[in-house]
Amino acid sequence: MTASITRAAVVGGGYMGGGIAATIAGAGVQCTLIDVDYEAAKGRVQDLIDETRDWAGEGLLDPNEAKRVVQNLTAGISIEESLAGTEFVIEAVPEDLALKHSTLARISATVEADTVIGSNTSTLPISMLAEAVDRPQRFIGCHWMNPSRLIPGVEVIPSEHTSEAVTQATTEFHRQLGKRPTTVSDVPAFVANRLQQALFAEALKLVDEGVATPQVVDEISRNSFGYRLAAFGPFEVADIAGLDVYQACMEIEEEAYGERFKATPLLRDHVARGYVGLKSGRGITPLASHDPRRVSAIRNQYFRGLTKLLESIDGLEDLRSAT
Repeated sequence: MTASITRAAVVGGGYMGGGIAATIAGAGVQCTLIDVDYEAAKGRVQDLIDETRDWAGEGLLDPNEAKRVVQNLTAGISIEESLAGTEFVIEAVPEDLALKHSTLARISATVEADTVIGSNTSTLPISMLAEAVDRPQRFIGCHWMNPSRLIPGVEVIPSEHTSEAVTQATTEFHRQLGKRPTTVSDVPAFVANRLQQALFAEALKLVDEGVATPQVVDEISRNSFGYRLAAFGPFEVADIAGLDVYQACMEIEEEAYGERFKATPLLRDHVARGYVGLKSGRGITPLASHDPRRVSAIRNQYFRGLTKLLESIDGLEDLRSAT
């Protein structure tokens, strides 16, 4: 396993797979895109090259990245004929367990013994997918976010079989691509989708109960707590607001809505010890140990900058009215 990946492949040329392949190629790594057949892969590569040029023209991508995509992205004939010498393969076929199993079995039967095999599954446990992989110690999840070419976060998900060396190599490979990989546990939906679906489930309840319309839920989300989340995660937000405040709110919500709002031992223990966040100098995250004035100043800069950015995006508000 090399320190820096020089040749990779993506199996599955859909929206996510194609974006992953273009990102890899744009980072200067030779990448083969394999789809249902060579003609499909060839057409998808051309689509991605055209998209890359358009995005570069719009200022979304650096022109040098567009050149690297043209130089490094190629269409593959098939799994069996196009993976020789590949150091890292990402499976990105649809979320169908049987299809993923058959695809991963073909990949693992073809590539070299030390080739890392990743899956871009968004919900299926990696341990379940690993059943189809020969030498499962070299298999790992790497869940990219949509749109894959622009969102920096990638969940790196080792199973119980994955070697530490493969986890490290996967992390370094994604850093090489300019991504921000984070290792997470192998549970259904991992972390990102579990959080996202929990929010959506509560949004559905609000609408179904007649509390709010979908438009109201979206407006409240983007103009209130959603404003914070690109710069501060939920634990950092809680440390800024005060964990004691959060616990008090959750007690009221638990009484009204039941167990799904019950505070866990993590929150109760911190509040009981007086570790209530920024105002006490200690909380759940390192942010709580900093000077509150400095935290506020940086937070306010972010809010003001975000407001200006949103105001500058032409057509954004038009999307909220019917055509």
